[in-house]
Amino acid sequence: MVLKIGKRGQGATEYLLMLAAVLVIVAVAIYYVTRAGGYPAISMNATSPDNHVRISVLSGSIAAGQWAYYVGTTPSSSTGWTTGTVALAAPSVDLGAYTIGETEYVNIKHISTGHIYFASDQVITVGSS
Repeated sequence: MVLKIGKRGQGATEYLLMLAAVLVIVAVAIYYVTRAGGYPAISMNATSPDNHVRISVLSGSIAAGQWAYYVGTTPSSSTGWTTGTVALAAPSVDLGAYTIGETEYVNIKHISTGHIYFASDQVITVGSS
């Protein structure tokens, strides 16, 4: 017994295959779009009212071990980052003592996504703000 598929059946099969391909493409696109913005929303700034550099957190937080900071006399690069050992949360986090009067470049990043929070390093003079 030979089963013949008419032109209508063949058209419906082709339509279903195209629909399946479109659904797969949409699912892949949604996966990549939702994955791209996977960093925590946090508002903060760098200050140094004494010989310590601090990050003042205005809103949001990042768990300990999930963020890193850079403090240095040159702009940040891919090296020189230190993993935060405490949660980055309000009111502030102390990044350590530095030389008063020295200009420091400060930045924060989310480790798993690599998101840098300050578009350009915050430049502060230790002991002036």
